[in-house]
Amino acid sequence: DRYPFLADELRAVDARLKTGRPTLGICLGAQVMARALGARIYPAPAKEIGWGAVTLTESGKGSCLRHLEGASVLHWHGDTFDLPSGAVHLASTAVCANQAFAYGPAALALQFHPEANGDDLERWFIGHAVEIAMAPGVDVGRLRADTARYGASLTRASVALLNTWLNDIGA
Repeated sequence: DRYPFLADELRAVDARLKTGRPTLGICLGAQVMARALGARIYPAPAKEIGWGAVTLTESGKGSCLRHLEGASVLHWHGDTFDLPSGAVHLASTAVCANQAFAYGPAALALQFHPEANGDDLERWFIGHAVEIAMAPGVDVGRLRADTARYGASLTRASVALLNTWLNDIGA
């Protein structure tokens, strides 16, 4: 009700998933995919903002996410979702049990941000200054330092992840 524009997004994602066409959802996109597949979306136990690893499931280790093994990714969300029926669970963190899932042969949902580019994140830090200030334990200085530390390796891992996913689905 608070975000009426999402109704159109849900219909579009639902239609796309029903056709089996390649679909990648990142952060809100993963939540929209989960909801389109009938799963519940709700506030996470805590905001998850910052750099950290995801724990890959056995299925995740055998998927395109294998490129993230041991890597830090950027998390920036306050909501989470239940795993949709028929989805394959790929990754989790201590805060959000469902960080990634696959649905069918061509749909991939990622709660974290593989697209985060260190050079672009300063705009996030400025644009989300109030959110950062209100999130317990989150510090913009730490975000900047971690971005400098992990950004380049995430970019390499993400390129490999996306190339593998696209090759696997024949795109």
